[in-house]
Amino acid sequence: MHGHFLAADGGGPRALFQIYIHQARFQGNFIVCHIPPLNTGHNPGHPIILPKRPRPRQRGLYIIHLRTALTMKRTTGNPLHRTGKRLSVSLLWDCNQRCGFCAKGRPPRGVRPRLSLEEALAVLRAGRRDGYDFLALDGGEPSIYPELRQVVLKALELGYRSVNILTNGTGLAAGGLLRGFPARHRKRLSFCVSLHSHLPAVSDKLTGSPGSFAKTLEGIRAARGAGFTFSLYHVITALNWRALPAYAAFVAKNFPEAGAVTFSYMFPAEHLRAGLGLYPRLGPAAAPLAEGARLLQARGLRVELSACGVIPLCLARGSERILLNTALEKRFMTFDTMKMEPLPFLDADFNGRTKKKAPRCAGCFVDRACGGIWKFYAGKFGLSELRPFKGDYFRKLPGSGGASLDLASSAAAPDPLAPAMASLIGLRYRGVSKLNLLNEAALGGAAEKLRTFAREAGFTLVPAGRRLSPKPRRAGPRRR
Repeated sequence: MHGHFLAADGGGPRALFQIYIHQARFQGNFIVCHIPPLNTGHNPGHPIILPKRPRPRQRGLYIIHLRTALTMKRTTGNPLHRTGKRLSVSLLWDCNQRCGFCAKGRPPRGVRPRLSLEEALAVLRAGRRDGYDFLALDGGEPSIYPELRQVVLKALELGYRSVNILTNGTGLAAGGLLRGFPARHRKRLSFCVSLHSHLPAVSDKLTGSPGSFAKTLEGIRAARGAGFTFSLYHVITALNWRALPAYAAFVAKNFPEAGAVTFSYMFPAEHLRAGLGLYPRLGPAAAPLAEGARLLQARGLRVELSACGVIPLCLARGSERILLNTALEKRFMTFDTMKMEPLPFLDADFNGRTKKKAPRCAGCFVDRACGGIWKFYAGKFGLSELRPFKGDYFRKLPGSGGASLDLASSAAAPDPLAPAMASLIGLRYRGVSKLNLLNEAALGGAAEKLRTFAREAGFTLVPAGRRLSPKPRRAGPRRR
């Protein structure tokens, strides 16, 4: 797995910089994967564990439900978030690399190392019955799953609009796997390839696999040559953060056809106690990340930030809009295979055990929507990097567009006001300054607090039903 436990097109979006877990009815919509316990940093001998384990015969399989987040539309009517539901299936634990930052690691005792073909196909059928349109296949390393071709072809036969395979690319190098997919499927099958450095020695050290850098590049070129769409995934570590602009230049020069480049910080899984030495200091890494992102965007490449290694917004200075663009698309719900129950991930209780804030954070404008920094990070680097936001910072952001924000789905969040605030901040970074708030009743008594927050962030609130922008002129015949 590529430094995260969920990814379809380069990262699981969050509300601002967190995942918000909701109560919901289980309707068969699911993803299968393993959620690793976190290294809290304050007590590594007692990692955060799921409150209830599934039955022994099904240990290690967790079901993740994706749902669209707060509904937002531009004044033109085009959705800001992608349409369709996305299903991500982790097929196996096995991998041909040993990345020191991998959030998945080895399978726990009693956990089967891979899904059988029958189990995988059953998941795909259930996903289609429940309306999933997009499929991502993860691992481990999917290219070493013996029945990968059958899984992909069956998914396309079932009607998935696209299939994305998250891979280290080495299995694509020989070309045999690619030749197994008919040409007619090339527009619906894509690859997200992990490339964690443009320097061979650094890449091979990070992946724990000497010679793998050359094989990964060969695999990317093979996919490109065969006509498949591909994107790149880059985990930011202590070994590569300084070279992010050079990495961006390398990608822009050598792989300008890449559909996207996704950057990610490490997810601090409990088994990564030694690997967390690779975690970089976030403050110094912010500027190289922003510079690299600007270079890629200037060359026409899409840039995303994966929120699996969630960080406070104040530590993403220069890349806030990229982080929030990801945050506004969708959120995750979690269930184990036997019971419906929310995973205690980034709710108030979870944050209290795994995150920490500086005393000055209490005065931050977005404090309510921020969980803080990982406790292991605070123990290693301290809290001096945390820089609270003031409301006037957001009021000064340029804005002329309008948007409608439907608050109905906020009601399911542990703190409904927090994701709503997060979404508003994301809209300000998008240049929105006029706002309709729809279904405010979902927030109950907190609705007025949100309205106050919106005004202080620089929004002009427009009553529901009123136009957000002047009526466009109709083009008439040109006068002679």
